[in-house]
Order: sequence, then structure tokens, then C-alpha cells
Amino acid sequence: MRLGCSWLVYLCLYLHLDLHGDLSQAANILGVFPYWQPSPFQVVRPLVRALVDRGHNVTMITPVGMPADIEGVRHIRVAMLNQHMHELLESDLVMNFFKNKWLENEVSAAMLYNMSEDILSDDGVQHMLQDRSERFDLVLLEGGNLDALNGLGEFYNATLMGFSSYRLNWIIEELAGNPAPSINEPISPWGYFTDHSLVSMFYNWIYIIEERLMVHLIVRPGQLRLFKKYFGYSSQKFDDLRARFSVFLVNNHFSLGRPRANVPNIIEIGGLHLSEAPEPCDEELQRFMDEAEDGVIYFSMGQDIHIRFLPTNMQQVLHQTFAGLKQRVVWKNELSTTPNKTDKIYMIAKTPQRQVLAHHNVQLFITQGGMLSLVEAVYSGVPMLGLPLFFDHFSNIHQVRVAGMAEVLDPNNLNVDSLTSTILELLENPKYAERAKEMSEAFRDRPLSPLETAVWWTEYALRHRNAALIRLNSGDISLMQYYRLDCLLTYGLRFGLVIGSVVFLGYILV
Repeated sequence: MRLGCSWLVYLCLYLHLDLHGDLSQAANILGVFPYWQPSPFQVVRPLVRALVDRGHNVTMITPVGMPADIEGVRHIRVAMLNQHMHELLESDLVMNFFKNKWLENEVSAAMLYNMSEDILSDDGVQHMLQDRSERFDLVLLEGGNLDALNGLGEFYNATLMGFSSYRLNWIIEELAGNPAPSINEPISPWGYFTDHSLVSMFYNWIYIIEERLMVHLIVRPGQLRLFKKYFGYSSQKFDDLRARFSVFLVNNHFSLGRPRANVPNIIEIGGLHLSEAPEPCDEELQRFMDEAEDGVIYFSMGQDIHIRFLPTNMQQVLHQTFAGLKQRVVWKNELSTTPNKTDKIYMIAKTPQRQVLAHHNVQLFITQGGMLSLVEAVYSGVPMLGLPLFFDHFSNIHQVRVAGMAEVLDPNNLNVDSLTSTILELLENPKYAERAKEMSEAFRDRPLSPLETAVWWTEYALRHRNAALIRLNSGDISLMQYYRLDCLLTYGLRFGLVIGSVVFLGYILV
């Protein structure tokens, strides 16, 4: 009997250690996330909670109030991040932000500079840097032109690990050591062509060259000044740290419509935020969808775009179109004072989006194309109509359009006829629903969940500090090796010899 009890105790202890991790190997992890929108924290939060549950000590540097305090996490709040973003939103610059790419880059460069300085000059962060007892084994950074913060990895002699709550672009590929040349992933697709004609490909090549010039001539010099100011390291160290990123977690998955050739350290974790329980659906909204005999259309422009920001004529087009459809419409609209305006349109300021998309009567999702919205629609197998506005919206929704489960309209040229005909095409043509179901099955079919994948690779980065094992830096490969110029030279000599011989014989014969 005692022997049986002993085995039971050992079994329980083993299971506890297996599920919660070996606490004797707990690591100190510093995460820096300067987001000013709530949506990216939906991706970060599950990973942080899982790392805490496995016994790791996590410190997060974030704006005030985002995210809400996580149990077991030490939060360092940077109030200046909130202040600068509030000033930007209230300024005239934001009204002209999307008029052209040059102004967009100018504003972005100033914003990125302020973010890095706000963090490094913060009293709480400075106190942490001056505390000699502070130790970190891993520094987890959001990738994307905040290079001054890379100095934290050198300062603590810690592993640098990247995180991208958005899609991949050439900046992330550079940091991750993925040197594959790409003309498909600009930072901002505003004005970017999505077709594959020769003219469009040439234009897009010029487009990304311009982006690279902006980053190298404006963004990165400002980050270098902050890097030297707060850490005192050299320009060479600034460049070296960019090549020290180990694992890079990206909020993407090949099933979303664009398979990619990635180096081993780019880990796709699209759907990570789905590991958290969805918000409940209230009884009134549930009843509204349950009783929709002709189905439900769900319209939302995401958490960060309020209806009041949309032009008045666009709002009128939406109202007129929805009123003429037989389907019921759930409309995320913060301007509504009463939830249910009519028998056909249900307006609600904050929508339990995952629960709405999972409802069996929902037949179409009209969205701006944010990454989280796209992931949730693919997960639930709901066809989409995209009304992209800026940044990654264009490329996100373009991916699923090419994959066959969405259509896209220009919100600046929206009218009742085009919107109505596109909605009816998506509802009545079965190919969209069938393709959405196929993509949903492919998205769900994985050996490990996104959260398990993210945790495993985070701990892999802790166990293996030599980033050279899994990354490939362009500096490690010569131009001749990268473009296989040696092979081209060999073939060129062979063809040249043959052509030269033919020409010589022809000359002799003539």
C-alpha cells in the first residue's frame, strides 16, 4: 500500500514538472512592446502567460494600460509612449498621413524615434538598467526599426529574440537573417501593385528600393544616435546586433494564402491569440443571429478604426446597401446609442467577434483586413469582403482573395451598386464558402498549437544561444555564391564556346 502511494506521489510530481516546466531552469525574460493599439497585445498576452506558467520570470515594458496587468509579470509602464501617440493623433499630420508614402515615412520615422527614446529615457527603465542585480537571459523585441532597443541584448549579454504581431516584410526578413530577395513584402503597401505584370513588378522593385533608402537614410541614423547616447556602443556594435537575432516569431501561417521560403528561425505562429477564451455573446445578440432565417452578414473595421473616422458618404453607402439586403447585419459601430436599431441591423459598440464569426448563420464578414480579423475569419471558415485602408490591410486581404475566399473593393470609390453586387456574388456563389472551409481545415491542421509552438521555440532560444545554428546572414554569403554566379559563369562559357565555334566555322565556310 505504501509502495503504491509512493508511486502515486512520484507520478503527480512528474506530471507537475512536465506541465509547468523545470523551475530550476527558469529564465529571466525581458519583453519590450511599445504598441499603442490594443490588438497586438492579444497576440503577445497568451505567450507571456504561458511563459509565466512554466516558471519563467517575465518583465514587460509597455505603455500605460496596455495590456492590463498579467499575474506573475513585472510591468514597467512608460507614460510618454501614451502621451506622444495622443499628440500625434490630435495633430494635423495624422489627417494627411496616408496621402503619400513620403509623408507616411516621415511621420513613421519620428514616431519610431520617439518610441525608442521614450523607453530608454523612462525612469523605470533607467532604474532597471542601473540596478546591478538585474539579469536577463532573453530579450524579446517587436521587430521593426526600433534598432536602438537592440542594445538591451548586449547590455545584459542576453539572447535577442524577435516577435512580429503583424505580417512579414523585408525589415523582419533582414533582422531574422532571411536574405531571400522579395518584391512582394513592402513595409506599407499604400499604392503598391498586387498583380504580377512585368511593369508592376518593376514598379514594386523601385517602391521597395525607395523604402530601403528611407530606412537607411532617415530611420536608422536616428536609432543609431539613441543607441550611442544610452548605451555608448559603437556603430559596428549597432550593425552586429542586427545579426544576433535568434528565433523570430511571426503572426502568420502558410495556409492563409501565401507560402513562403523561410530560414529555420522564422517560426509561424498565426492564430496564437485564439488560445485565449473568446468573449461571451450576450443573449440579445445571440437571439438576433439565431433567428436570422436568411443568414447574417458581419461588418467590422477592427478595434482601431472607429466608424466616425469613415467619410460620411461611405457610411451612407453602407446604410443603404444593408437596408436593401434580405440578410441580417451585425454592425460594429461605436456611434450607436441603442444596440438594435432595426429588425435587420444590430449595431453594437464592442463585438464578441470570435463568437459572431463562429455562429452557424454568419455567411459573410466585411472587414478592413487586419491580421487578427483575417485569422479569425479563416479559422471559422467565413468568406470575406475586404475594404482595406492602410498598412498591412492591403496585403492581408489580397492573400485570401488570391486564395479564393474573398473579394476586395476600394473604400474610396464605394457605391451601392458595386457593394451590393459584390456581396451577392460572395453569398450566392458557393465557391467562396467551399474555399473558406478548405482554408479553415488547413489552418487548424497542425502538429502543435500556435501557443505550444511559440513556447517551444522561445525555450529553444534560451537553450541554444548560438544564433548561427538557425539563421543565415547575407554577409556570410558572397555575391557570387548567393546568385550562383559561378554556375552561370560555367554555363556562359559553355554556350559561348559553342556559339563561338559555330560563328568561326561559318566564317571559314563563307
